[in-house]
Amino acid sequence: MKKPAVFVDRDGTINEQMGYINHVSRFKMIPGVPQAIRMLNRHGFLVLVVSNQSGVARGYYPMDLVETIHRLMVSRIKEKKGIIDGVFFCPHHPAGSVPEFSRDCDCRKPRPVS
Repeated sequence: MKKPAVFVDRDGTINEQMGYINHVSRFKMIPGVPQAIRMLNRHGFLVLVVSNQSGVARGYYPMDLVETIHRLMVSRIKEKKGIIDGVFFCPHHPAGSVPEFSRDCDCRKPRPVS
């Protein structure tokens, strides 16, 4: 059965825009976001978070910090009865300094899906 979905950016939409979130203490949820997500859930929408996290490729923070912040985000929203159905992010950047993530890729927003 098909279900409508909303794709939500993370930085500046769910959390305050602070540049690179290179420490858990820099993740500040925007007031009202959990309640807005709960409203979308109640109206039958899947809520999917999509984000570019080029700070991984640039060496500003490790991949495990991104995953920790995403778990924190999901749990804070869940505390207010909201549900994030999926989190998708791109850790790549062609001008990165971390070889594993320094590349042009197909997962970076806003690249269209072919």
